[in-house]
Amino acid sequence: MTADPTLDRTPCAPPHRCGTLADHLRDCLGRKSVRLGCEEGVCGSCTVLLDGRSTRSCTVPTAQADGLSVRTAEDCDDDPLMCHLREVFWTRHAFQCGFCAAGFLVESHALLTENPNPSEQEIRRRLAGNLCRCTGYESIVGAVRHAADTFAPDAVDGPEGPQRSAAVDPAIGTSALRAEDRTPLDGRARYIADLDAPGLLHARFVRSTRPHAEITGIDAAAARKAPGVVAVFTAADMAADLAPIVVGCPLEGYTPPRFAPLAADRVRFEGDPVALVVATGQAAAEDAALLVDVGYRDLPPVLDARGAADGAHPPLFADLDANVLYREHRAYGDVDAAFAGAARVVRHRLRQERVQNAPLEPRGGLASHDPGTGRLAYDVASQSPNSHRAFLSEVLGLDPERIRVRVPPNMGGSFGIKGGVYREDVAVCWASTRLGRPVRWLEDRHEHLTAAGQARGEEIDVEVALDGEGDLLALRADLVVDQGAYPVPPVASAVFVAIVRCLLPNAYRVPAYEFTGRLVLTNRTPYVAYRGPWEMATFAAERTMDLVARAVGEEPTDFRLRHLVPVDGPDPRMVTGARLTDVPELGSTLRRARDIARPEDFRSRQRRARAEGRLLGLGITTLLEPAPGPWSLHEAMGAHMGPEPSRLLFTPAGRLQIRTAQIPHGQGHLTTLSQIAASTLGLPLDAVDVVYGDTAVVPYSLAGTGASRAAALAGGGVLRAARILRTRLLEAAAAHHGSPPEDLDVVGGNVVSTGDGRTLGTVAELAARYAATDEGRSRLDVSEVFDSEETGWAEATHCCWVEVDPDLGTVDVRRYVIVADSGRIINPAVADGQLRGGAVQGIGTVLQERSGYGPDGRQLAGDLTRYLLPTTLTAPAIEIVHLESRRPGDVPFRGLGEGGAVLAPSAVVGAVEDALAHLGVRLTDRHLPPWRVLDALDAGRLTTAATEYR
Repeated sequence: MTADPTLDRTPCAPPHRCGTLADHLRDCLGRKSVRLGCEEGVCGSCTVLLDGRSTRSCTVPTAQADGLSVRTAEDCDDDPLMCHLREVFWTRHAFQCGFCAAGFLVESHALLTENPNPSEQEIRRRLAGNLCRCTGYESIVGAVRHAADTFAPDAVDGPEGPQRSAAVDPAIGTSALRAEDRTPLDGRARYIADLDAPGLLHARFVRSTRPHAEITGIDAAAARKAPGVVAVFTAADMAADLAPIVVGCPLEGYTPPRFAPLAADRVRFEGDPVALVVATGQAAAEDAALLVDVGYRDLPPVLDARGAADGAHPPLFADLDANVLYREHRAYGDVDAAFAGAARVVRHRLRQERVQNAPLEPRGGLASHDPGTGRLAYDVASQSPNSHRAFLSEVLGLDPERIRVRVPPNMGGSFGIKGGVYREDVAVCWASTRLGRPVRWLEDRHEHLTAAGQARGEEIDVEVALDGEGDLLALRADLVVDQGAYPVPPVASAVFVAIVRCLLPNAYRVPAYEFTGRLVLTNRTPYVAYRGPWEMATFAAERTMDLVARAVGEEPTDFRLRHLVPVDGPDPRMVTGARLTDVPELGSTLRRARDIARPEDFRSRQRRARAEGRLLGLGITTLLEPAPGPWSLHEAMGAHMGPEPSRLLFTPAGRLQIRTAQIPHGQGHLTTLSQIAASTLGLPLDAVDVVYGDTAVVPYSLAGTGASRAAALAGGGVLRAARILRTRLLEAAAAHHGSPPEDLDVVGGNVVSTGDGRTLGTVAELAARYAATDEGRSRLDVSEVFDSEETGWAEATHCCWVEVDPDLGTVDVRRYVIVADSGRIINPAVADGQLRGGAVQGIGTVLQERSGYGPDGRQLAGDLTRYLLPTTLTAPAIEIVHLESRRPGDVPFRGLGEGGAVLAPSAVVGAVEDALAHLGVRLTDRHLPPWRVLDALDAGRLTTAATEYR
C-alpha cells in the first residue's frame, strides 16, 4: 500500500473471510499503527482515513472497503499536514505510552483538513471519540490548537532550531523532548500485538460465564475438529506438569490458597479461565473457543466482602478454613482511654466502588520454547520481567537460567495491572513447551474489563475522638479489602492492607490510632494494584478531615493546617513510626493552595450562587505521598520492595548506555534517566541509550516499575553511577594527556582543559579506547544499587471547584489546581503529564468509572460503552504549581506518578459535598454518578439547613 492507495487484498492469503478492515490492515498489509484497543469503535486507536474521512477501522468489514482509498499514519509521510502534526505532537509532549497516538494523529488530520482554525471546544468535541488513558488530554488538545495556529502548507518542518535544541539539551529542569515519542508518532512503535515468530500459534481462553459454579464437564470435541485448531487444553492436561500457584507474602498470618492456571472443578468469578484453545490463526482460535461446551452447576455467589470477613459464607477454596486471607490489628497509643474521655465522637463508613486500570493496550504475551535447548523465551507486556521469570520458573519447574523474559519495545500503559504475573501467562508458556512452537495470547477489551483485574472496592469504618476544642484525640479504622476470587502474584494484596494502615493518618497529628484490616475472598474479579494501591488511606483520611471539620463547624482547610504533624523536631514521625525527616516544611503545598483558592472569598461567591439557585463547591485535599518512602515506612509496613540496581557503561562505539530495571510504559523513563546521566557527564541527550526489559541484560530486580521508584531510586542510582563514571573518565583522560584530573572537564561531549579551554578530544573517542578491552570489565562500567533511605516523601494538594446541576445531578469541574512538591523536577513536561493524567484518572473514578456487579454476581461493565472512561469533553484543564523544595542527601528527586490518581477522588467528592453541605448532605461513597447526587439532594431537601463554617 502506498500513499492514498485503493485497498488491495493480494498480500493476504487467504483473505479474512469475515475480518475487519483493521484486521486486514494489520495482518495482511503490515500497518501496525492501526491499534486494537476495544474492537467496538469506541477507543479510536484504529482510526484511518477511508476515502478521506476518519473511520474506526475495527468496525468496517474488509469487503466493504474494497476499492476505497485508505490511509493510515504510516501512509502520510508525503503529507505536509501530517508531518507538521507529528512534529507538534512531539515538541508539545502530547503523548505518553503512545498507543493512542496514531489514532489521534489521523483524527486531528481530518479535523484540520475540514476546519483549519478550530476553537478549543471544537477540538474537544471532535476528539471525544478517541480515548487516551495516560495524559488527561490537555497536552493533546493544546498540540492540535498549536498545530492549527502554526501550519504553513509550503513550509518544511525539520529538527532545526528550538526543536533540535530541546532534543539534545539534557539539563535537569528543562522539558527535553521525549526520545520514546518518535516511534509511536511515525507509526513504527511495536507493542505486544505487533510481535511475530516463525510458526506462530494463537491462543484464546475459554472463560466462565458464571460467577460461582461447579464444573460438571467440559466437552471440547467440536472445538478440536474446528479448522485451524492445533489443541484444546484443560486443567487436567496441565496438572501433572505444573506446581500449584501460591502467592508468597512477608507478612505474618497471610494464608493464600493453592490454585492452577485453569479452573478444574469450580469457577470463582465470571471470566475465570477454564480452557485454552490454540490454533493457527487468531480468528480460528476465537471461533473454536465458542465451540467448547462447559457444564456448570451454579452456586450462590459471595459478593458481600464484609459478610465474608465475618464468616457468613463457606470458604471458596477447599484448602482454606475461611475466606479471610489476611487479618491484622495494630494499636498505637491508648486508644480506649482517648475515646472514653472524648467530648465528641464522629463515625462514618466510607465505600469505594471497584474500578479498572484500563490501559488502552490489554494484556498479552508470546511464549517461544525451544525443545532442543529446553529454553523458554517469553515476550510479555510486563512492569517486572524478573518477577515473571521467577514465578514462571517456580510453577513450570524450569531453571530460571533457562527462561528469558523480554518486554516489547513499546507498552501501551499499565497503571499497575501489568505488574502481575497471571494464570494466563503460565498457561501460554506451558502450551508452548507442550507444543514446541511459539504461542501468542492477546486479550480483548471484554476479557480485560471482566477478567484481567479490578482495583479499589474497599470499605472502611472510621471513628474519630475529639476533645472539647475540636482537636483530634484518637482514630479507629476497620478496613475490608475485597480480594476477589484469586490473589495475583507476585505481590500479595495483604501488603496493600499494611500500606493503608501506615498511611491512613496521613500527615496529621493523631495521638492514638487503632487499625483493623482484613483481606477477603469473594466471587469478583481478582483485586490488583492500581496507581497508588493505598488510595483508600488518602480517601479515608481526607474525607474524615472534611466530615469532622464540618461536624465542628470549622473551615476544612484550617482544620487540616492546625492538625499537621510538626516536623521541626529532631526525629519527626507519623504515629505509625514512619520518619518525616525528608519533609522540609510539611503543609507548604496546602498553604500555597489555600492562597490560590482563598476559601473565604469563595464562601461569599457560594452564598450568592445559592441565592440564585446554583450549587458551587470547593474541595481542598492534601497528601503526603511515599515517593517511594523511607526505610522506616517499609519497616512499619513489614514489607519492602528492595533496592534499585542501575548500570552505566560506555560501549566500544563510545556511546553511554544505561541499563535499568525500570520498564517504561509512558512515564518518560528513557528521557529522564538520560537527562540525569547526560547532564552529569556533560553529554548531549542523543549520546545516551537506555536498555531495559530483558532479563538477560538488565540488572536484577523483582520490583520493576511501580511505587514511584523511577525518579528517586532509579534516578538516584543513575546519578551516583554517572558521578563515578565521570570521575573515572576524567582520570583516564588525564592519564592519556598528562594533565591532572582536576584540570579537565566534560562539556558538550568533549573533554576540555579548564585552564585554556582547549578541546582534548571527544568523550566518545576516549570512552571507546577504554571500553574496547577484553581484559575484564572496563573501568568505564559502573553498577550502583540504590535504596530508599534518603528518598522519602512527596507532598501535594489538590483544589477542585465544581458546579452541581440541581435538576440533573451532573457535576461540572470548573477549575482544578495541583500544588506539588516532589523535590527537583527532572523534566517539567514529563512531570506535568504524570500529574494531569493521574488526576484525570482519579476524577474519572468519581464521576464516570465503575465496575458494577448485579445481585447475581454478573458483571455490568464488559465494554467501553458501559465502563465510561474520561474523554476530551469530560476531562478538565488542570493548572500545576511546583514548589521544588530542597531535600536532604545528594539525590533531590522524588516520585510523583501516583499522587494525582490518589488525591483527586477526595478533592472531587469534597467539592461536591461542599456544594450540597448547606442541605446537610454528607458523602461517604466515592462514586457520584448523577443518580447518586440526585438522591443526596432529595435527602438533603428533607433535612434542616446545616450550620455554615465559622
